[in-house]
Amino acid sequence: MLQAQITRGRQSAQVCSAQRRGDAETRVSAIGGARTAVRTISGVALMQARELALMVAVAAMLPLQLVGGSDPGRAPLPPAQTDAAPKARPVLLVHGFGGGKSSWAVIAENLSARGLTVDAVTYPPFGASVEQLADRLVLEVKRTLSQTGAEKVHLVGHSLGGVVIAQAIAGGRLAGLIDTVVTLGSPFGGSPWAKLLPFGAIVPALRENSPLLRRLASAPIPDGVRWLAFSAALDVIVPGPRSIPAHAEVEAITIRGVGHLGMLFSRQVVGRIVAALPA
Repeated sequence: MLQAQITRGRQSAQVCSAQRRGDAETRVSAIGGARTAVRTISGVALMQARELALMVAVAAMLPLQLVGGSDPGRAPLPPAQTDAAPKARPVLLVHGFGGGKSSWAVIAENLSARGLTVDAVTYPPFGASVEQLADRLVLEVKRTLSQTGAEKVHLVGHSLGGVVIAQAIAGGRLAGLIDTVVTLGSPFGGSPWAKLLPFGAIVPALRENSPLLRRLASAPIPDGVRWLAFSAALDVIVPGPRSIPAHAEVEAITIRGVGHLGMLFSRQVVGRIVAALPA
């Protein structure tokens, strides 16, 4: 009898000890999970704070954009060479709404370091439609090809810039003149923010199911054109798949840990762009 009581006591003590260990492990696991959640939330909050700071900076530049003073004048492209060797394909950069040539500082520097000729198309945020900006881009492409002697160009557009590129290509006037298109957070599926800005000709065109976006969705990619569409997992301006064109031929790339403007400074994005644009 005494031995049985001793045995039961030991078993009870073991059970209690196991329960205490289990409770402790549960608490440790909960604490670890909470710390992970806090780090994740803190990281997202920090990223969004950076995005907000970038947006404020862009907004502060809008008055200068309206008077055309936000960026220095376009540097002349090098004259075309006279030899018969194939020319390196230049890159034209098209910024987003409220942006400017300075928006491309990091990407342009890395492309130039690779030996590519880089230029940026600039435009004011108001006073023109997407169609008019596309007309201007067509002229810039032809000017660039004429001055460099290259056969084709690469086009890179951020946000609205990608829609402008799509409109320029859809008209058929750039057939055979484009090698690679890269779009970053472009609102092919519309931007929810466009509903909050009722003014101007551009903003209504960027609303979901606008006539312009429906027309672009049905326009196929021209033969021989490679298209890379980047989306940012934390983009609140053009969220989720809205930045991916409807074309089946598009190569969709999602970047983690950055937002709408952060893509312009992301090492991962810059590296992918540099690797994607052949000379």
